[in-house]
Amino acid sequence: MDGRPLRILMMIHRQADNSPYCFYVHEQAKALAKRGHEVVVISCVGVTPMMKRLRPKQAQVAAATPREAVVDGIRVYYPRCLTLGNVGERLLGGRLLAGAALPVARRLHAQKPFDMVHAHMLPRDGHAGLLVARALGVPVALTVHGTDIFHYFIPGKRPWARNVRIARNVDALMAVSSLLLTRVAPYRGEGKLTRVVPNGVDLSLVPGHAQGTPRSVISVGTLKARKCMDRTLEAFARLAGEFPDATLTIVGIGEMEAQLRARIAESGLESRVTLTGGLPHEEVLRRMAQSDLFVLPSWGEGYGIVYIEAMAAGCIAVGARNEGIEDTITDGENGFLVPAGDVDEIERVMREVFARRERYAALRERGRQDARALTWARNAQTVEAIYEEAIDAWRQQHAQTRH
Repeated sequence: MDGRPLRILMMIHRQADNSPYCFYVHEQAKALAKRGHEVVVISCVGVTPMMKRLRPKQAQVAAATPREAVVDGIRVYYPRCLTLGNVGERLLGGRLLAGAALPVARRLHAQKPFDMVHAHMLPRDGHAGLLVARALGVPVALTVHGTDIFHYFIPGKRPWARNVRIARNVDALMAVSSLLLTRVAPYRGEGKLTRVVPNGVDLSLVPGHAQGTPRSVISVGTLKARKCMDRTLEAFARLAGEFPDATLTIVGIGEMEAQLRARIAESGLESRVTLTGGLPHEEVLRRMAQSDLFVLPSWGEGYGIVYIEAMAAGCIAVGARNEGIEDTITDGENGFLVPAGDVDEIERVMREVFARRERYAALRERGRQDARALTWARNAQTVEAIYEEAIDAWRQQHAQTRH
């Protein structure tokens, strides 16, 4: 590479949340732009017949989303795309996404060529990104994040042939954790550019630790079975009598809310366990900074930015073994790892920290420092080097082909 700024086309479908398209992709795009690169995003907005009735939240998001916008200096295009659910994904992969994105991509490429397409999430966006990149005649990178691998690259089962082709044929493949990489790397092939690139944390949003209220526990996530909020609550209930000043805050919404509220009432812990519902991100971070322990022993975690945010805010984090967070948390050194959902082990860690809080001051500080090293600036620097390597390899390959 000649060291010049790159022009990158990022692709990720519009998420039905409070982000401009997908918060971790947007953070990466901003960090790359700060390094001098030009990043353009195409985020297809899914539409479907009878959407208002069948998927009211997605319908609201689609109605509120403009055709294009500039968000934090990043130009974002939002073409509409027919979505046919799981059946459509099985039959067509990302062809509908590619069909919606390609006219915009061709027009922008004709005005000023892209150096690289970078797609996020494998089955649909990865397929669409590969198709768009090949149509433009540029290399393509793909980042896998979690559900795209957990759902489609299951140990002991052969993945869909199309997903294997996507994994094999992209010019660079990045995974946000070693766990995800081990799932997809065997299908990648020898000598292919493949790296672990963890997501980052926006330190400008993370408040300084407020020394944490002693024996205060916080858990943040969707209230569904795999997050194991019920297991965290059960472990806390076992300790409640032994540590009468201990408190638990559970942040999130989901189908397990009624079950959790019933268990809190049954345990007589209404004054010590709080279910907040959904909260703004800044408020979640503030509450983390005021807490002692962050506990989320969940399974199916490809990475888990929430752990990093909690550690950066000064919480001692408790995650699950054999999950994506194992790249960051070393058990007993900068946090704790327990078997996913294991009430006995969750209880053991809580009791240990409750009883000997000062003993873990060094562990807490190391966790804070390790988390604060995982910045989006560092992520962007790593991704930039991968782009350059992929572009160089692409040029050499096509130079050989021409000759």
